[in-house]
Amino acid sequence: MDSNRIKARKREIIETFGPWTAHNIHLGGEIYTIDKRIVGDEIRLRRVMQVISDVAAKSISSLRVLDLACLEGLFAVELAQQGAEVVAIEGRKPNIEKARFVKEVLSLNNLELYHDDVRDLSVDKYGKFDVVLCLGILYHLTIPDVFLFLARLAEVCRGFAILETEVTPAPETCYAYDGREYWGKMRVEHADSSTPQERAGALWASLDNLASFCLTRPSLYNILSRVGFTSVYECHNPRVDKGSGRVTVLGIKGIDRVLRTSPLVDSLTEDNWPERGRIYANVVRIGRLFPERIQRVLAKVFLG
Repeated sequence: MDSNRIKARKREIIETFGPWTAHNIHLGGEIYTIDKRIVGDEIRLRRVMQVISDVAAKSISSLRVLDLACLEGLFAVELAQQGAEVVAIEGRKPNIEKARFVKEVLSLNNLELYHDDVRDLSVDKYGKFDVVLCLGILYHLTIPDVFLFLARLAEVCRGFAILETEVTPAPETCYAYDGREYWGKMRVEHADSSTPQERAGALWASLDNLASFCLTRPSLYNILSRVGFTSVYECHNPRVDKGSGRVTVLGIKGIDRVLRTSPLVDSLTEDNWPERGRIYANVVRIGRLFPERIQRVLAKVFLG
């Protein structure tokens, strides 16, 4: 496809589905989906690609990768361009059509795109993957969907998963799943009076649930362990400045190791990370006595 045809097709996509909102993808020459500048998500892409490269222990071209709620396809396209076999799922038609356009322009036959709801994820539908990306979707799910989704994510993952999500320091709501308690905070996604059309048009909110459940950091660690990730890590470098409430977490599906020098440890039950509800409540109560700038400092020091 020559440059004039690419530009014409891009205009058609924008006229039908609106402009690209976040994923600035190079289409060749001087043509980008947004513009010739760094928009922001490219910094997140650098972090994710570095983690995959460092952890996979084999070439990216040998990996089968799943990108959940892929938005306009930046991460999926990058991985496909580097040779991975990629499956990307996206719930909003404008986003998936933009990704399909990029796939066509770049001739990415190793990229499969599906207009589907990630809550319907299963091994039967999509198989298993060496790497699963869950970037910016978890905190848009409500209960119990967030827990059911993570369980299904673990089932399709045979290697490791990268989750980029928001966590809340406020353990306000408790929910019991599979015999364990998890804490978080309920948040509004759409107004009660919103129509299906309005929800579909809210590109930075949930697909249809009116509220979502944002997990605390301890509960996120606990549920990942519970659904089958044998070790969990939080990434700090490469640096992405998204604030202390946004985390990139790596979960590895490994094999439980048996110790030879300390066999008594193998009989221990894995402890949950404890919630810090009382600390949170006290910091918030005391913090209200100070200006907002000092409140932020207190929250960072005592709540992390």
